[in-house]
Amino acid sequence: MAIETRAYVISLLESYHKRMNQIALLHYELEHPANVSSDEMIETMSLSRSDGASRSKGHVSNKTLYIALNYHEKAESLNLNTVDEISSQLVELEQIQARLDHCISLLDKRQKKLVQALYTDRLSMKETEKMLGRSAKTVRKLRDDTVDTLAKMYDFVKDKRR
Repeated sequence: MAIETRAYVISLLESYHKRMNQIALLHYELEHPANVSSDEMIETMSLSRSDGASRSKGHVSNKTLYIALNYHEKAESLNLNTVDEISSQLVELEQIQARLDHCISLLDKRQKKLVQALYTDRLSMKETEKMLGRSAKTVRKLRDDTVDTLAKMYDFVKDKRR
């Protein structure tokens, strides 16, 4: 088993709760996207100048007609891009989480309990020892064996993809 894979599995387990929160937040953002308003779009389009030139006072920009005709389209395009970015982030996080959850589901009952206590429920080692009714040394050994088992699963799949 590669040391990098073991470190990767540990980082996945340690960030389990954070990733679940990120997934929940991204789901919320997809259901309630922050949209660029028409006023924001008009302001952005009217103030932007590609040539870097400054505007003289009293001058009406020749972009006024362009802005009036296209601001809805531009705002919709920006809003769709935002949804696409959120979706791609969400898909990536959900794939990582689904794979980890699947590997955890393949562990034996004691290992699953340990993962749930330490990484999902974020109990301390003392609380986990008490919950499992085991000594500190036994819990540390079980944790190390569990991480090794998960790392072997990740290595096995990685080897099969080559």
